[in-house]
Amino acid sequence: MDAEVGAWEPPVRLSDRHARTLDEAETAGDRLVVDEDAANCLRDVVNAEAEACSAFFAGASSHRLIAWLRVLTLAERSVAGCDVGAKSPVIVLARMLRERGDYPGELTAWIKSVSSNRFLPYGSLMDRLNG
Repeated sequence: MDAEVGAWEPPVRLSDRHARTLDEAETAGDRLVVDEDAANCLRDVVNAEAEACSAFFAGASSHRLIAWLRVLTLAERSVAGCDVGAKSPVIVLARMLRERGDYPGELTAWIKSVSSNRFLPYGSLMDRLNG
C-alpha cells in the first residue's frame, strides 16, 4: 500500500496585496482578465478558509464587496483552481451583503447568468441548515 504524504502548508493570510488584486482586477464585460500573479492572489482568496475570508471582507465597504463578489464570480470560470463549488467566497460575500441590507436585487440574476456554480450565491442547503 503506497501512501502519498504531502507537506503541510499553513493557511494563507489574506492581506492588502489580496485586496489590491481584487480592486485592480480587470473585468471586460462578463470576462475577467488577469496576469499570473493576480491569478495566484485570486486562488489564495478562493482557497482561504471561510473564517479568514469573513475577517478579510468584514472591514470593506459594501460597494467594494460587490465589486469583489463580481471578480470572484468571474474568477471561478476564468482562473484555474478557483472553482471551489460550495466553498466559494462569493457565498460569504453575498451573505455579508444581505446581512448589511446592501445586496443588490439584480446581483443574483447576474451571478446565475455568468456562473455554472449551482451553489452561488446562497451556498449548499446543508450549510444553510447547519448555519
